[in-house]
Amino acid sequence: MGLVQETQRSLYAAVGATVWVVRTLRDVPSWAEHVWQEREQVMHRLGGAYGRLAGRGEVFLGEAQQGLGGWGHVVGQAARRIPGIAAVEGAVVGAFVREEQLPISHYDRLTAGEIVQKLPGLSQRELREVRGYETRSQARARVVVRIDELCEKEPWPGYDEMKLDEILPRARALSGEAQEELVSYENRHKHRRTIVESFGYE
Repeated sequence: MGLVQETQRSLYAAVGATVWVVRTLRDVPSWAEHVWQEREQVMHRLGGAYGRLAGRGEVFLGEAQQGLGGWGHVVGQAARRIPGIAAVEGAVVGAFVREEQLPISHYDRLTAGEIVQKLPGLSQRELREVRGYETRSQARARVVVRIDELCEKEPWPGYDEMKLDEILPRARALSGEAQEELVSYENRHKHRRTIVESFGYE
């Protein structure tokens, strides 16, 4: 199995594991005190196991980063060019991300209006990260609704993660209709003038 395929498989496994744990805990009866105590013990054990796994993962990733240099970034970019991976990654990260890790600096200090203004500049992955954090914290309807409006299919998988010199050659090979759709997407999001002007749309 190739590295990109293994990355995709790992992301899906993470999502599946999260769903399994949530459903398992949800289905544990809590109507009797002794059962509730058992439920608390299960949660405690799961929490301890999760902490140990997280610690091992942190050590492993630290060692990998030292040993592989920029390969982690390269693998991440490659994986996001698989259909659906960027959205899955964003949703998973959004469930655990901390404020200082968000793509918008000083997020908690900003008003809903200030955040909404910054959202179009984010990738589909980043939008889902912010949505996950927002729903876990202040849950401001204006922010969540705007994110949902911006969450849509990219012109092609990995588009939002690409640089201009990667986008332009591929975009030139598209049909006129596809180019128009690409520019429409670009106008709703990052609105990079070079892309908009290259295909004659405003």
